[in-house]
Amino acid sequence: MMARSRLRPSSSRLYWLALALVVKGLFFCWYLTQTYKHDIDGFWGQSNGDMMTYIQPVEELLLHHGFKTDDRMPGYSGVYLAFRLLFSPAVACNIIIVLQLLLAVVSVYALGLVARDLFQSERAFYWAYFIYLFSPFASVFDGYFLTESFAASVSIFFLYAWIRFEQNPDRRLPLLVAGAWLTWSVFLKPAHLPLLAIPVAVWTIRWLRGRLVFRQLARYSFTFLLPFLIVDGAWMVRNYRQYGEVIPLLKNPWYANTFWPTNYFDMVAFCQTYGEDFAFWFPNTDLRWLMGWGNNRYLPPLRWYVDEQLGPPPAYVYTSKFNRDSMIQIRELYFELGNNPNIDSLRKQMLESQVRAKLGRYTRSVREDNPLVYYVWSPVRYLFTFLHGTWGYSFLDDMIPAHWPRLLLRLYHYALVLIPGLIGLVLLLRRGWRKNDILLFLPMALGYCVFVYAFALRHAETRYLVPFYPFLVLSAVSVFTAIRSRRPTQQPSLYDLSFRHSADL
Repeated sequence: MMARSRLRPSSSRLYWLALALVVKGLFFCWYLTQTYKHDIDGFWGQSNGDMMTYIQPVEELLLHHGFKTDDRMPGYSGVYLAFRLLFSPAVACNIIIVLQLLLAVVSVYALGLVARDLFQSERAFYWAYFIYLFSPFASVFDGYFLTESFAASVSIFFLYAWIRFEQNPDRRLPLLVAGAWLTWSVFLKPAHLPLLAIPVAVWTIRWLRGRLVFRQLARYSFTFLLPFLIVDGAWMVRNYRQYGEVIPLLKNPWYANTFWPTNYFDMVAFCQTYGEDFAFWFPNTDLRWLMGWGNNRYLPPLRWYVDEQLGPPPAYVYTSKFNRDSMIQIRELYFELGNNPNIDSLRKQMLESQVRAKLGRYTRSVREDNPLVYYVWSPVRYLFTFLHGTWGYSFLDDMIPAHWPRLLLRLYHYALVLIPGLIGLVLLLRRGWRKNDILLFLPMALGYCVFVYAFALRHAETRYLVPFYPFLVLSAVSVFTAIRSRRPTQQPSLYDLSFRHSADL
């Protein structure tokens, strides 16, 4: 009992932080020894095609050419700039991934505290802390020069600050801090913008039920949104001066066409009709076959420890407008585009036009003649891909040759997070609607995540789930804590605390 009392969440902060640092730090160090792509000499971590798009605008700015970026928000580049002013590019990048690790360490402890306060159980702290600590789903991104690690930590810090406000609504600073964290999340990933509306929606539900007066609803909403209004207002001024247009977030949601292979977006639109992954750098995607690539022929230094068997789209995709032979013809045309060194510009333009026209007809025919595939099967496939995990990243398919460790990682994801998490969403909706309305944030946020990436954008790369992964862990924890009857606690529940909002009526 004495040992347990010494390790209580609130009284053993240094212990929990040190444990998280040891576990995540060991994984971080091992991961850095396995990385294989470094866009900058001297950079320790892993990079991919996105890295230079965050760095180049800053380097241009330091050369007095202005901050030139049409497809990136400054939330990540700004951090790079802060260190780049003092250090070389490689050192600045190394400092950033170390900072990502340290924030991730703190976020593990913060997530445990969030679980304890949400579910009013110290057991919830242990579940959330250890599940998130030992999951590689988010940890792999601590060593990447990408926004995912920061975004996942920010999601936890935002929720922690919001709960601190809910426990004492007379203090507005935690609410302002919560808004600031979520503002940074939007400036890391602009697709997160609608998350700003969810706390406002929760307070609106509370107001409709008579637990808040309108003055409180307006004040809470304004305080929470104030950081975003200020920062995005400044960003809009910058965009107006740069482009002469009112642009709240990004001018272009995709890289310029010159960044991608020829006819890439034509192939993307076709793949989206039946839910196929269009990341040609991942193995076993139909787009790789369509581009004329052979099995296990990856662009160096990429590597994958999976069995690749490329082939044309499945038979159920075909319509009266095209068949397997049609796709083989497209593949042959595209192969000539990319592999004939003697092709002249006129022939190249003709082939590009042919590929674009044919793929356009095939895309329309699937949408019009095979609506079950387009409107049902395609979103279902993307949903499974999104939650199960695309190759690489979170399950180390590009790091570990042996199959069994990667299988264990997927079993961990399914058994401790995904399956109980999906069940927990239903429980949270019920409990949130009946008792503790702040719990509604979790299913609303995860529902938005799934809708926008799997259904609306049909761009279900699993790394986009990483910032929402802590919410899925909390959802799973709600199931584990409900399985066993909880002992009564002396802490007031957030449901009881919510009535404190009526104190200044």
